[in-house]
Amino acid sequence: MITVGIIDIDKKERAETKKIISEKSKSESAIPIEVLFDQETLASTVCDQVPDVMIVDIDHPDSLIVERAKSVFPSAEILVLTNNCDIKKVRSCFRQGAVGYMLKKTCLQSLKNAIAMTLGNGSFISPFVNRALIEQAFSAKQSENLLTARELQIANGILEGLSYKMIAQKYAISLDTVRIYIKRIYRKFQINSKGELIAQLNA
Repeated sequence: MITVGIIDIDKKERAETKKIISEKSKSESAIPIEVLFDQETLASTVCDQVPDVMIVDIDHPDSLIVERAKSVFPSAEILVLTNNCDIKKVRSCFRQGAVGYMLKKTCLQSLKNAIAMTLGNGSFISPFVNRALIEQAFSAKQSENLLTARELQIANGILEGLSYKMIAQKYAISLDTVRIYIKRIYRKFQINSKGELIAQLNA
């Protein structure tokens, strides 16, 4: 028996998720799934048993809901099920401990398979999200290809939040040399500020 917990502020969508998980199909030979709880927030979650999988919707007032779910149930696998397909949000969820990311509008019927895959040490990612992640990686590679090795070091220093002076110390170069490299980087990307550089490298 697989045990599941659901955190979603939308009562209707929680009910739909629970229904899909709980439905028994004649053609299925999969392990049965039991929903331990379906709640709006983690604060209202009282459970004697630890779920195997936590299904979490990130369209939630708590921006760290995935991280909090992982801290409340450290042994549970976290599977995001949401309508939010912002790639920065996807990456943030993975950093917070999620191992899967599904879009409700396209993947809800695949939920039971995703749960089984997750517990088999796999990771289910919505095809749309997966494609966006691949395109982002390709775009980042293209940006990196524009820069020389030293320019890339300087740009990564900016990404790390280092000042020009700290970058100069880190790479044992002069402050003026850092400024020259920054100007070259800006020219290559056709930008004019640190903010634009950060956005370009995180695109």
